[in-house]
Amino acid sequence: MKIRSDTEVGARIAALLGERPQRELADAVGLQPSVLSRALAGERAFNMSELVDIADYLGVRVESLLFDEEPAFVQRGKASDVAAQAAIDHCSRLIDAMLQIETVGR
Repeated sequence: MKIRSDTEVGARIAALLGERPQRELADAVGLQPSVLSRALAGERAFNMSELVDIADYLGVRVESLLFDEEPAFVQRGKASDVAAQAAIDHCSRLIDAMLQIETVGR
């Protein structure tokens, strides 16, 4: 399982957005269109609350935006206990780091 870069997250969101206008997504999640455009291009990272709102808008799980494959703990019944625990630990560290970065930016 690989964590997507900011550029890859932006590309994933753009792909899921499809033909819908970026402005519609920006309005739905409370971002300025220019800020959304920069984030989709990988020039600015999305924060966790933005990713949650975007995932809700797109009808997907946040994990599908952040990871190149479904994490083991989401793949019900497909992973061993060791793999599931490793994935959970990895995600917990990632979320903690993202929340710390977001707090520092305020």
